[in-house]
Amino acid sequence: MSIKNKILSRVGLMFIIATAAIITIVSINFREYGIGAAEDKASIIAELVKNGLTAHMVNGTMDSRDTFLDGISRLKDVEALWVVRGDSVSSQYGPPRASEVPRDDIDRLVLKDGEIIEKLDESSTGAKLRVTIPYKATTNEIAKCLDCHDSQVGDILGAISMEFDIKSIRDEGLNTIIKIILTVLVAIFLIIILTNRIINPYLELFESLKNSLSGASKGDFSKSLQSSLQDEAGEMVKCYDQFLKKLDNIFGQIDKKLRFFVSYADRSSDTMQESTEIVTEISNIYQFKKAIEQDVSKDDIYKRLAYIIKEKFMIENFTFVEIESDTLIARNVFQEGKLFMCDNKIFGEIERCRAKRTGNKVMSSDFHSICPSFSCGEDCDKEHICIPISMSGQIGIVINMVFESEEELEEKKGHIPYILNYANEAAPVLETKRLMQMLKESSLKDAMTGLYNRRFLDEYVEKLQPQILRQKSSVAIFMVDMDHFKMVNDTYGHDVGDTVLKELSKILADNVREGDLVVRYGGEEFIIIAHNIEDEENTISLAEKLRSKVEEKSIDIGNSKTLKKTISIGISLFPKDNNSIWQAIKYADLALYEAKTSGRNRVVRYYEELKEKSGY
Repeated sequence: MSIKNKILSRVGLMFIIATAAIITIVSINFREYGIGAAEDKASIIAELVKNGLTAHMVNGTMDSRDTFLDGISRLKDVEALWVVRGDSVSSQYGPPRASEVPRDDIDRLVLKDGEIIEKLDESSTGAKLRVTIPYKATTNEIAKCLDCHDSQVGDILGAISMEFDIKSIRDEGLNTIIKIILTVLVAIFLIIILTNRIINPYLELFESLKNSLSGASKGDFSKSLQSSLQDEAGEMVKCYDQFLKKLDNIFGQIDKKLRFFVSYADRSSDTMQESTEIVTEISNIYQFKKAIEQDVSKDDIYKRLAYIIKEKFMIENFTFVEIESDTLIARNVFQEGKLFMCDNKIFGEIERCRAKRTGNKVMSSDFHSICPSFSCGEDCDKEHICIPISMSGQIGIVINMVFESEEELEEKKGHIPYILNYANEAAPVLETKRLMQMLKESSLKDAMTGLYNRRFLDEYVEKLQPQILRQKSSVAIFMVDMDHFKMVNDTYGHDVGDTVLKELSKILADNVREGDLVVRYGGEEFIIIAHNIEDEENTISLAEKLRSKVEEKSIDIGNSKTLKKTISIGISLFPKDNNSIWQAIKYADLALYEAKTSGRNRVVRYYEELKEKSGY
């Protein structure tokens, strides 16, 4: 129901209620008025009859009292009138006439109790009022009852009974009520018409305002108000329309700027709600970006991004595959859940990954077996989405998400645009961390051999020494030098010399344990720090192994030529030989010098006499 109909119906209802109340009050008043008028008339007639009978008695004309009473009974609305004689009068003046004998219990009760009795008899066809009034002995200037009657004041001498027809009074009241009803109905009709004409423009304005606000709440500010009012309401309409145009312009600009945040998903019809959600998401993404910018490593960033995907978007199984831009080697850098079903061949041949190859999102619901590298099997009901993330113009990360069913994929795929926003914000930060790591590694590694350099050794030793002392363990230090390396450069050139150094570096790195450190100390000198050395025999055995591997290696130097070289190794132990690693390195250098001066291609373990021998 419209507001207009509500107001008019309620106004009409109020008038109907008021009319019903008025009619009820008038009906009650008319009824009371009719009964009251009949009672007053009965009192007058009773007094008139009493005085008349007294006059007849004084004048000695009681025999003609019936004529008097008959005249009185002919009064308007009096249907019947009779007088009954009390027992005391009958005892004094003899038996009463037949018309003066009590006719019913009411007469007898009034003669007995001396109280007025009224009885109303109403029906659909008429209304009668019976009134019976007792005559009591009194003494006053008009009626000196005691002069004629052997009675005391207050004795009941008789009673008069009257029946009145009050139908005419009731009918008059009914006619009055009908007139009131008709008058009120006409008034209601006229008031509704008048009210409608007065408030209709305001109600139309209200409906227009409601429709406009309904559209505005959803971001539609094109619905201006329609009104013909020229008063204050008309001024309000003008102000509202101007305000609406400003909002339309402001939110139009905001919508254009926010549009690219939902360019991947279906646009919502409720642009206000959509804009609110986007602004909230932008704020969340901003906070996310501020957080990852302060993270120390890529691993921290991956963990934070994973937390967003799992906790915010409720995705249980996903994997981050990172792709090295220079080598195109892929590796699994983070996995949540157990459902990673990509073929392991993609780690060596990343072009097998469809998302990486095409640079587009890959969704299994788009086409059956869309990516052959998703090795789910024939009877597998798992679904997947793979999202490629660009870093420095190339695909650097692929986010693989696996779902238990197609229904779960359909439920979650609406989150993909927002996950992509987070991932795109993380990508440049990850790239920055990667470049910083590469820069740091380049400053700590020898460019030619790929081994750590002396700068790294400085930082490493500073951290290693207290750790060894605290754990009460030991390390062996090998100082390695290639024999007659200058002759290689002089004979074959520096290119061949570089080749020889690279081969030596590779032999050393390949033949030490994973936890051991190989450092290019300078020129053709290398330092090896071997951890957890059990005894000197094992140390010397490892050194001899390295020396033999180098001696056996034939190095291809081009033009179908090969070259064999040897190395000399000096060994010291920390903390057995000295409580300073740098001092132990110096001791290893003394042992190396002894190896070279005593014939080369040999291993020498440091001993105390070397200090005196070298003049140290």
